[in-house]
Amino acid sequence: MVFPPVEETVLELCGDGTTSMTEAVERLKLICEKPIHLIEQEGEWGTLTALTVEYEDYINILFPPRHSLQYKVHCIYHELGHIFLESQNLASPQISQSLLKETKNAISVSCRHIEDDPVERWVEDFAFRMSKKTRVNSSPALDPFLC
Repeated sequence: MVFPPVEETVLELCGDGTTSMTEAVERLKLICEKPIHLIEQEGEWGTLTALTVEYEDYINILFPPRHSLQYKVHCIYHELGHIFLESQNLASPQISQSLLKETKNAISVSCRHIEDDPVERWVEDFAFRMSKKTRVNSSPALDPFLC
């Protein structure tokens, strides 16, 4: 599996001008052809830092309110990296559709990833670079999420 260069993906989502998380999410919505909602979700998160839930017509990224703004931004960009790779058919979901059906009435579902997974390395690099790019170029006036 060959991943696109992270820098090119950041440029595709951020462009050359002023960039905000809102603008990057809007561009990714066009790529994956689904609305993406960022939802700060109360609840018991355990060790999870964020969670992507894809539905037929939209995608939710859930994240806990307990972390610093910078950490939340990084975790959201990590999830957006997964969404980008999946839109390019470069990463498959953690749970296949057939297995997901088996979880319909479950009270708990647990997933683990392989250590040193190339997908995780790519999305971590993506999240770091996106956080850096939007932190440098955003202001609260341009990005309601960063208020």
